[in-house]
Amino acid sequence: MKKYILDTNITSLLGSKENKENRLIFDKFSSLEDNDIIMVSVITLYETYYGLQNSEDEKQQDEIRKNIEFIKKFFEIIPLDLKEMEIYANLKVLYKKHTGINKKSMKKNDLDILLASTAIAENAILISYDGIFEKLSEIEPKFKWQNWLI
Repeated sequence: MKKYILDTNITSLLGSKENKENRLIFDKFSSLEDNDIIMVSVITLYETYYGLQNSEDEKQQDEIRKNIEFIKKFFEIIPLDLKEMEIYANLKVLYKKHTGINKKSMKKNDLDILLASTAIAENAILISYDGIFEKLSEIEPKFKWQNWLI
């Protein structure tokens, strides 16, 4: 059994009208084993709700609402847990040392590092096409990720 956590950039494609990207994702879903688990972090729902509140376009708001309902209906939602705290702190320090990134730029990566920490704590593979995860996997061997769009 494998566990997968979907990043926001993946879940945002699921409710879209059919296109190349969501076909690739649904093809991957169909290739998984029956006992594999697909999860979504509560962080992704926070980001998605922010997108809903921030949008001024009614059509886009409707699409985001449908996406939120799809996520809640079909995926296990995992909450934040205390077990991620130490992993998050260590991963953030490693990333900062490895990249030399400044403090202001580092804050932009907080949610991604928290999501990676959740994947490590859950012994899950994070699914995303965000470039930061490749760097994180290079500096932390316990972190696993895949890009299903390539």
